[in-house]
Amino acid sequence: MKDLHEDSMWRAVAERDSSYDGLFFYGVSTTGVYCRPGCPARTPRRENVVFAFSREWLERAGFRPCRRCRPEMASPNSADAEMVVHLCRLIEQAERTLSLKELSQEVGVSESTVSRLFQVALGVTPRQYTDALRLRRFRAALHGAADVAAAAFDSGYGSARAVYDGARGRLGMTPKTYGRRGNGVDIDYNIAATPLGHLLVACTSSGVCAVKLGDDPKELERELECEFAAAKLHKGTAKVDGWMTPLLDYLAGRLPWPELPYDVRATAFQHRVWDFLRKIPPG
Repeated sequence: MKDLHEDSMWRAVAERDSSYDGLFFYGVSTTGVYCRPGCPARTPRRENVVFAFSREWLERAGFRPCRRCRPEMASPNSADAEMVVHLCRLIEQAERTLSLKELSQEVGVSESTVSRLFQVALGVTPRQYTDALRLRRFRAALHGAADVAAAAFDSGYGSARAVYDGARGRLGMTPKTYGRRGNGVDIDYNIAATPLGHLLVACTSSGVCAVKLGDDPKELERELECEFAAAKLHKGTAKVDGWMTPLLDYLAGRLPWPELPYDVRATAFQHRVWDFLRKIPPG
């Protein structure tokens, strides 16, 4: 995936690097125009440039599309994005795990092409996307299932062992306690703005228990309160900083393609975040 830290985006603009087209846009405050990174127009002064990950944001801010690079037109990545979205929807609707061969046959390209497109567009493999969906379903099933085993099988895990190997480290507590909505557990959380939206990170003494992404921070808090209705929630404590700070830096440079549907980006985002957080020692 492309590096989307601000200094890298400015370098792409200065070098007219069209490989970044569709990944971000930039507006020029002195002209009121927004462009693709590869626009052939004269390079603006750095202090007059505003970066954004969607055309809509720039247009709401009063910028109009450039007549030379036509940023309002379909991105060069559009066809690949449509293929990735089609396969993601297929994975979501399937009652079993689809093989890479089955996915490649569905769209008529090689297995290596499918893997490459997923990695470039989302930063995950098709299998990792499947795992992220399964974990999301497991979390939801725990609140209504008779026991952990029932929730595991309903979510597509083949055994209780697979649940504890694949999910326990991403709950911040035992599956049984999670099913009881964190009864008696102290949970610290905080919210920060990212290029993808507002990010909420919550943790217990055992590790991170929730990572949420959304446009409305108050809605994120409501979701957390519902998910852990029996827990004791504490906002803005320093305990979360050890997880939040490195995560924000990680996300700044590794964003999915903005033209992909929000739910697809969020699912891939969840897997990559949890995978990254596993590498950070608690505290």
